[in-house]
Amino acid sequence: MQRFHRQQPASPATRSDARLEVRGLAVERGARALVSGLGFDAAPGALIQLGGANGSGKTSVIRTLAGLVAPAAGSIHWRGEPIGGSARFHAELAFVGHSSGLCGELDARENLAFQRALARAPARCSIDEALARLDARRFAARPVRQLSAGQRQRVALARLALFDCPLWMLDEPFTALDASTRGLLESLIDAHLDAAGTVIIATHQHFDSRHALTLLDLGSVR
Repeated sequence: MQRFHRQQPASPATRSDARLEVRGLAVERGARALVSGLGFDAAPGALIQLGGANGSGKTSVIRTLAGLVAPAAGSIHWRGEPIGGSARFHAELAFVGHSSGLCGELDARENLAFQRALARAPARCSIDEALARLDARRFAARPVRQLSAGQRQRVALARLALFDCPLWMLDEPFTALDASTRGLLESLIDAHLDAAGTVIIATHQHFDSRHALTLLDLGSVR
């Protein structure tokens, strides 16, 4: 399995206050209450898993944490400020959800180049280097619509390597990945944590990490 050198840690000035604070969060889907009273702190270097059975609200909660859905109640702060309307929060967040966010007519390099042009976060490596972190360079010239589900997922995850975002939120990121690519993603996550990054993962799947894991079972937060 291919392994990579760890990232250099960010300076204390840029990461020391990079904390996500969640208080009394309630999340609903339609008229159904999924979660209520959820609270936690995610400090630099934290690895948090949102767990629970299918239907427990993992996707709804992580989309709420990412600012894509308004909470029914409670507050979410990043660096001490509410995330609602915060340009800094959205610039420093890397979110990978169920939808890849890729254009099927463009190839992998073109997709990442387009996203780099729009991104508010700085790039920390070349597009080819980012694709290599997920072993995606060998099919990078093919239109995304011709790729398998696992290959599309690799391209979507390559954004994590491309952009310098301290906060990662990943919704079922291991879906469609083979064992080798799972290992590459696990290494990427560990490198981000080594560099005082924060990772929140919504998944029911087991994954390996060298870092301590905090498991939040959403089935028990009602």
